[in-house]
Amino acid sequence: MRAADTAYPVEKHMASVSLVFDDEQNAYLRELSETMNLDFGEFIPHVTLINVTEQDMPRLKAAAVALPVLDKLVLDGVNFLPDKAGNCVWVELRTQKTAWMVEARQQLLAALDGIHPGLDVDGFRPHITLGCVEAGTLDDVNTSAIPGQLPVITEPRAAACYNGMHGKVVEVVE
Repeated sequence: MRAADTAYPVEKHMASVSLVFDDEQNAYLRELSETMNLDFGEFIPHVTLINVTEQDMPRLKAAAVALPVLDKLVLDGVNFLPDKAGNCVWVELRTQKTAWMVEARQQLLAALDGIHPGLDVDGFRPHITLGCVEAGTLDDVNTSAIPGQLPVITEPRAAACYNGMHGKVVEVVE
């Protein structure tokens, strides 16, 4: 199944500070996406903490490094969300919106003031996107691939990232 075309405001999501994972956890998420019959191309699994309108990587790296360490990321369900244009349905793993997430978001909003597109804490919905499918083809998604007990992602780390098409991370800046 190919990824659906979607209307997406790329200029609002040029780069990000995101939680990224180790190779083993990335492989699990990519395999889950594939087993569910989703096609998302070459993306790096992540949880976006903040998207920004400029690729000011030194500033993003400094903001990421300043965040406290997070020991685990708890996954707590699956979302199926249609895009605003109605062309596709995004499939996501929800992550718990913990106090750490809220504090990290507040810290990033302050540190990156002026280059984020009017974001706030209330609208923040942490998740890992697994892929998207064309509207009307949701029956082709293999939901039986979703385990009854989702794993806990250990030791995610905050990083500055370049975003590609659809605002998904395509490069982690070390």
